[in-house]
Amino acid sequence: MSALHVVVRPRPQGPPGTPLSSLYGLFDVVVDGVNLTARIGEGEALALLGELGHAVASLATGRHARATLNLYADVEAWELGLERVGEQVLLSVFRSGPVAEVAVFERKVSLQALIDGTRRALAELEPPARAPTPVAALVRSARAALERGTPPTRALATPRAPARVQLKTQDGLGLAMAAAFRTGRADQRGASVERADLHALLGLGQLEVSKNGKTARLSDVHLFLIAERLVQIADDLLEAWRSGRALMRRFEVGGARFGLRRGPSDSPVALTLSASQQGPDAPSITFPELKAPALVDGVTRLVRALASAYIEHDPSQRQNLRLLALSSAAASLAERLDDALCDDSLTNPEPESYASFGSRRATRHSVGMWEHGGKMRFMPRWVATVPGIDLRATFLCGDRVVVGAARETACIDRATGEMLWRQPTQRAAAVVTPAGLARLHPDGRVDLVSLDDGEVRFRKQLAPRVPSGASGAVVHTPGLPKLLVVAEGERQITALDLVSGEVRWRHTARRPGAYRMRRAGKLLLTGGGDSSLFALDVTTGDVVWRARDRMPFHADVTIDKDTAFAMSAAASGPCRLHCIDPWTGSELWRADIPEHKARGQAPLVTQEVVIVPTRDKRGVGARAFHRDTGEPLWEQAPGLASATTAWLAVDDAVLINSDAGTFICLDAATGVVRYSHVFSRSVDADQPRRLEPVLRSGALFVPQHEIHVVRPKDGEVIGCVPTDLIPDLLRVDERCDVYVAEESGHLAAFGAAPRLSVVGRR
Repeated sequence: MSALHVVVRPRPQGPPGTPLSSLYGLFDVVVDGVNLTARIGEGEALALLGELGHAVASLATGRHARATLNLYADVEAWELGLERVGEQVLLSVFRSGPVAEVAVFERKVSLQALIDGTRRALAELEPPARAPTPVAALVRSARAALERGTPPTRALATPRAPARVQLKTQDGLGLAMAAAFRTGRADQRGASVERADLHALLGLGQLEVSKNGKTARLSDVHLFLIAERLVQIADDLLEAWRSGRALMRRFEVGGARFGLRRGPSDSPVALTLSASQQGPDAPSITFPELKAPALVDGVTRLVRALASAYIEHDPSQRQNLRLLALSSAAASLAERLDDALCDDSLTNPEPESYASFGSRRATRHSVGMWEHGGKMRFMPRWVATVPGIDLRATFLCGDRVVVGAARETACIDRATGEMLWRQPTQRAAAVVTPAGLARLHPDGRVDLVSLDDGEVRFRKQLAPRVPSGASGAVVHTPGLPKLLVVAEGERQITALDLVSGEVRWRHTARRPGAYRMRRAGKLLLTGGGDSSLFALDVTTGDVVWRARDRMPFHADVTIDKDTAFAMSAAASGPCRLHCIDPWTGSELWRADIPEHKARGQAPLVTQEVVIVPTRDKRGVGARAFHRDTGEPLWEQAPGLASATTAWLAVDDAVLINSDAGTFICLDAATGVVRYSHVFSRSVDADQPRRLEPVLRSGALFVPQHEIHVVRPKDGEVIGCVPTDLIPDLLRVDERCDVYVAEESGHLAAFGAAPRLSVVGRR
């Protein structure tokens, strides 16, 4: 058997009329009797053979020193790499993708044998009659390129220079990598093109880990593949450390075997290394008592030093997308580590000027005419149609209903249903302000629309907002400027004057993120980007105070008079509840919660208790803490209700409305179920998009497949709104008139019938 064989074995002809039926086959590249790649996709064999012929001709004439061919095998993407070194060619077969694998690395083959074998395969092959014209032309051109018989040119060899990168972590762990790197020059012709070239980054080297006189040295390992996997594992380790959970990882890559173990809380990390080439019984070395932040920092610095070594020896690798992705991942990981370790907490020494504006209570009270008495009745008033309703852009504004839709914005008189105006608009996020309706477009354009006629009062172009959505806060209090504060771009918070439309101030955050603002008097509490929760002065945009935690703060903040409750949580795992003085920024207490927090749900606050909704695969639950001390009071394990729920705190109770048709009331002090309802429904499609109950005048309006009216104190059902629409959006005004919007494009209004009462005689 010669050094290399190329074999094409056609399969039986497929169904008539299939252009590629005669091309179905298996393509085998055999080197010294070893099958490098056995199977590629059907119809790919002839095209690959033609590309191989052109690549061999290019190596023989000296036009290129390296070539890479794609081998698509079912759902995997393999590559065949050829590199000429003198009179020989080094063959490598490797799998690309997120987790790379090297099957054969730099197997030496005579250049002349490679030319002869490929020429013979092309000469014996006749493209089938049904072969696509481009494939047949490719095979013929490759045959002609090799049959010209051009002798190999002078010996080519890519120079390689030895280099070593090493460092020490903060806890004394030494990390080092050494290899012979390919050298080259920057390609001026391709300076504007970036391409993924894993073949150029493959190379065997030495990995060395040492501490306290103990050294683990792994030779002939693929440093680049190890670097890619170490960054992924370091990312998991950072998240586990931030959330205080245990982590165990065992993996094999590039000829090395790694093991990583970490216990819960602040437990140290144990790192184990061994050589996978020596089999499963290879001796291993363990480095215990490592600090997680120091190990993550060491990995990021080592990987970035390795990437710099590649570029230093071969500047053309600046355009290698694979290397750029590794450098970007390491830089992002280093930035997140700095954010987790940063301690730039700031308190406000002069809170008096901010506390004077105060903040409203978050707790709602069931006070009103319907907290006692008889039943409620509703009478239909009007029906309107606005195609493609955007539920997030539909509002009840005074005596009008403003409806945002896919192609227009409409304004309806809430009493009569008369269409006051329509304006053609694009879909955009919307925020209601006293000056009009602010529409925030994805491209960064902000329009303030007058509610009187729908005309644009002013237009301002800002940076495009992040894909996670728009957010804004309105400042319209006597003594303060009239502002609309919006998140701009990835890390900026901008205040627009509602009268003039000019930018009053712009704050640039330390890290990009999906920022959300909650107003507390003269302050804007901002979170959702990193491990900090900070307060901005609404007049100047200055940072008044900043609170820090190891885990990122979420934007779900509840403000109740002189107390703010915020949540911090890692991407997955437990969370933490923080009680903060909103005027000084000082932390009053904190409480760790082992479960996940319910997504998009802020803490619920009553007179004496703060409740945190939790969730897991079983559904949602809740944990309660004393609002003054943070002492745990009670727990309802996840599974109390389905995963999709809406929560509301009323008086001393917590109300839960779920998409499973259940409505539950918990006692806020004890967690005991006071009452529950199971509302019937015909089909699952009748479930509304939004489940938030609405409290008005002592009555609670609960959206299910119908709108049920419940007295929150005792759970008595005192009414039902007679609508055929699915209540995807529910609005109730101060007179208990109900407005229902279905996402399909229909709106209906119902008026509360007069309440009958007994008038005593004189």
